Amino acid sequence: MTNIAADDNPSKAAGKLASEVLNTPDNKHSGKAPDKQKTIRPAARIKGDKTRQSIINEARRVLVDEGYENFVLRRIAKNLGIQPGNIQYYYATKKELLWEVLTPEIDKYADTYQAITQNGSSKSAKVLATVDFLLNDIRLKSTCNIWFTVWALSQHDDEVAEIMDRFYAFYISALAKLLCSTDTNMSTRRGHHLARMITALMDGMTNQIGYGKPHHSDIDGLENELRTAILHLVNLD
Repeated sequence: MTNIAADDNPSKAAGKLASEVLNTPDNKHSGKAPDKQKTIRPAARIKGDKTRQSIINEARRVLVDEGYENFVLRRIAKNLGIQPGNIQYYYATKKELLWEVLTPEIDKYADTYQAITQNGSSKSAKVLATVDFLLNDIRLKSTCNIWFTVWALSQHDDEVAEIMDRFYAFYISALAKLLCSTDTNMSTRRGHHLARMITALMDGMTNQIGYGKPHHSDIDGLENELRTAILHLVNLD
């Protein structure tokens, strides 16, 4: 979520669902007949995949450890010992690379919520497992540094703001589906309302007890209060 390996372990490959959410630009030729497709040898494809993944890994490390101001293609290329053009072969702009870095972050939530939905032993167990996952997640350096950066950028960058909106739309839908699985009578609308309220609570908690935040004595016991409050909110207390 290198330093990163000790922090958390994101998906190595971008997932299909998150890729759709991010809606990353493709390289199709507008209004032109498609180029004749070239046959790529398996060895070349494997090498290309490894290069792409090494770029994503280093870009993510820079974003987490050094901040967006150092999230520069030339710097990332230098760290990897390659030319900037090698990165631009895969990612034409810094924004495209940023989207690729965010994709596994989004998949992480989708995969976790699906697992909780399928394996939760009871309705309350599903909700509590979700809360505990989120409480652990906001204490990760990668989670806080990545999303604080994106939140800040979204205030001044329309493209990043759109990505944030797409992320929340996907995230809320995934969480709402989990919540609806706890009550067959819960409407989709209520599931989405609850998901948004829980998300607002957790976003706020990130600023209170997230990674790097100082500990205050009045925070002791806050997590148990949060668990109780969310169970009450979902009518499972």
